Amino acid sequence: MPAVGVPGAVFTASIGAVAYEAQVTSGTINTTPTIIRTKTLSGVAFDQTDLNTTMGLDFLYDEASGIYDALQTAITAGTAVAVIVASTAGTWTGSAMMIESADLTYPADNVVTVSASFTGSVTFA
Repeated sequence: MPAVGVPGAVFTASIGAVAYEAQVTSGTINTTPTIIRTKTLSGVAFDQTDLNTTMGLDFLYDEASGIYDALQTAITAGTAVAVIVASTAGTWTGSAMMIESADLTYPADNVVTVSASFTGSVTFA
């Protein structure tokens, strides 16, 4: 199967019900199963006991009126947010993601970015 190239600028990131476009500079989605290895009389058995999903988004900082403000509001309230990342390659949906961090980076070139990480359950369609 050929690789699909999709630039970050065409991703739409939605936090709650608000969509933010042309801000994503990079992102990751990690799905990590928890596997228990049990030695048995007939060999070794492997059982999946849990599935952990994390999502990371790096995006251009939009001051206090956009996605960064929405994340800070949710962090302060301690509430989960719906996170949807959509592109022509597919859509990743986390209906109740907890925000683990939202870190600002101020580099010398004056292009401020944010790295945010989320944990919860993510589906792909």
